[in-house]
Amino acid sequence: MDGETIAAIATPPGSGGIGVVRVSGPAAVAVVGRLVGRAPEAMPDRTLVHAVARDPVSGTRLDEVLVAVMRAPRSYTGEDVAEVHGHGGAINMGRLLRAALAAGARPAAPGEFTRRAVANGRLDLVRAEAVLGVIAAASERALRLAQGQLEGRLGERVAALRGEATELLADVEASIDFPEEGIAHVGLATLAARAAALGRACGELAETFAVGRALSEGLDVALVGPVNAGKSSLFNRLVGSERALVAEEPGTTRDYVEARVVWEGVPVTIVDTAGWRDAAGVERRGIELGEQRAERADIRVELIPAELRNTGRGGQGTGDRGQGMRRRLLVISKGDSLVGDAEGLIVTSALTGQGIEELKAAVVAMVGQGGEEGLVVTSERQRDLLVRASQALARAEVAVRRGQAEEVLALEAREAAQALAQVLGEEVGEEMLDALFARFCIGK
Repeated sequence: MDGETIAAIATPPGSGGIGVVRVSGPAAVAVVGRLVGRAPEAMPDRTLVHAVARDPVSGTRLDEVLVAVMRAPRSYTGEDVAEVHGHGGAINMGRLLRAALAAGARPAAPGEFTRRAVANGRLDLVRAEAVLGVIAAASERALRLAQGQLEGRLGERVAALRGEATELLADVEASIDFPEEGIAHVGLATLAARAAALGRACGELAETFAVGRALSEGLDVALVGPVNAGKSSLFNRLVGSERALVAEEPGTTRDYVEARVVWEGVPVTIVDTAGWRDAAGVERRGIELGEQRAERADIRVELIPAELRNTGRGGQGTGDRGQGMRRRLLVISKGDSLVGDAEGLIVTSALTGQGIEELKAAVVAMVGQGGEEGLVVTSERQRDLLVRASQALARAEVAVRRGQAEEVLALEAREAAQALAQVLGEEVGEEMLDALFARFCIGK
């Protein structure tokens, strides 16, 4: 990778007013210079220059363009970067990219521009992941979260935690190398308290992943229950349009139906499933498929029709937790015909709109409360490493409390510091970086 100059189309495919070919590397300015017939020293830094792009081999006129040069280290990648801004369109952009490749660049791999920015110290890995979050944001709230991370707030918080872990490790190692000035001077109780507090802070940050995942990936909410429980009617009401067939005849829904909405900034996929009952053939298969889809959902909204509740055959309780974010929420449907007390359950009516907003709020609330914007973990990689650091620090506290050898304490403190460093992208392997940046688009 070192010494190579890369090029890619940086704008989305398809028609558009403007398209951009981005070039990065030691020969970036020279490559673009060959396209527009200018020497590198004649191309000013950070100034848009009007030019005509030509094929570097045949001299054929390609497009009337604007060229921007951003020399190292003050560029996105930390290398020399040059961009050709031409008229949009897949054919035109393809010709300009091929010309850049003919002039000495090679095609960029997915995410290679951002990967070079990390390698050159322009971004830490948390901010690099935030770039992907900004591009993929499916709601205004998700975008604010990603922008807060891109600003560097989460990375700064992790770096501060890593600094504390490093200081703890330094004190422990000092006690090993210089016993007369080490733990006896700092105090066992103080070291244990520091490890415990730091472990809790790492754990609390890891717990924000529930919110971060919901905002970045969205929630799956499955409507389940017996036949004629009003699932399809409630589904249509929640979606705001008629997406599922509704009829008095039992078994109308033969397969699950999905729709995507946004509630309080959280993308939500609502799944309407076939009603439970003894059935055979196609209907039975539809019930099985619906149950399989509901098993994959984050939240199961189990409907109890008011007529069952009125006869005392409805369920009890307000919900429970399963593994991870999988939860069950009991809701009364057809609430306009309910007789008696709902006993704390949400009562909904697709006919009148009763309880609809309350149900939406309850679903969003089940995500949990995260930290302030920019201080929410959004990837499993970040979460897992923070949990690893938290667990190591918890073991460190136990080691101190039990009077174990100081080397055990040093080992756990070092484990925590390394895990936090890996959150930021330090001490990580090429295989992990390959997997992460493969999720990026080619031009980023």
